[in-house]
Amino acid sequence: MIVNPIAGKDIRRLTTAASHTSDSAKIEAVRRTVIAAVESGAERVLLSPDPHCLAERAVAGFALPVEMLDIHLRGHRRDTTDAAEAMWKEGAGVIVALGGDGTCRDVAKGWPDATLIAISTGTNNVYPMSIDATAAGAAAGFVACGAVRPDAVVRRSKKVCVEIDTGDGVTNDLALVDLALIDAQFVGARAILDPGSIRLIVAAIATPASTGLSSIAGRLLPVDRWQPGGVLVRLGGNERHLRAPLSPGAFSTVQVQETRCLANGESASFAGPGILAFDGERDLRISGTTNVSVKIDLTGPQLVDVSATLMLAAQQGLFEARAPHVSTPEEHHGH
Repeated sequence: MIVNPIAGKDIRRLTTAASHTSDSAKIEAVRRTVIAAVESGAERVLLSPDPHCLAERAVAGFALPVEMLDIHLRGHRRDTTDAAEAMWKEGAGVIVALGGDGTCRDVAKGWPDATLIAISTGTNNVYPMSIDATAAGAAAGFVACGAVRPDAVVRRSKKVCVEIDTGDGVTNDLALVDLALIDAQFVGARAILDPGSIRLIVAAIATPASTGLSSIAGRLLPVDRWQPGGVLVRLGGNERHLRAPLSPGAFSTVQVQETRCLANGESASFAGPGILAFDGERDLRISGTTNVSVKIDLTGPQLVDVSATLMLAAQQGLFEARAPHVSTPEEHHGH
């Protein structure tokens, strides 16, 4: 289990109507997830440490088969990537991640083929879902121990594959929701607050119900998370004007120059200068001589359908106790 202590706390709480996700809410979600996973058959639960000690506080005093990963904390998003890679090497069956779109991207960078349950505690939350932690833990336990067959409830998600050619070398990166080119000189606070600075968006998930950059694409040419391909939007000019929520409760007008579908595996290219924003967060400055090539394909994390997992568990009688028994959180406390 990976919990991002920073998710749900960025500058947009000061500038928009975005809600705050407290440490106590995350601690409670971790605790419920772990207890439910063990109840459903998980034999070993790996927890990622974090600078706020959320995971340690969640399981303190509980008699549970939990282990803290031994990773070097940087107080940076790389902590999530390192944790996912470590869990891969440890043979974890399922990762449960608490965070937003950026957290899920960091998991995918550390473990590209991760079997993932993503619980939304971020800002825009396009990729993760609003899932009850107890249900998420139960599904994770059933899938990890093989009580519910993964091939019946796990589905491969999309990914935006990004190739960055500086002229001196090529690097590869990824986004799970969208990649954008922002007209700016500095990464700064990462959040994108100026709609006039957005030059281009490539979205793998583009629904009208989304919030953030992908909402622009979704209100022009909707593509859901399971539909092949995606959308490319160029902004600027004066041909079309669109209203979209770039942050929760904060609507902006953007000028749209071009909108077109991208087929699965179809490449699109553009050049700098500007800042590349991955999944709604400014991340990398590129020069005017840098060329970027993007494509959308089905190489993202494998997402667990929590509802389908619990339905199959019920049909298989996995919730039936072998002897009269009532489980309570107190019984997991150490003595």
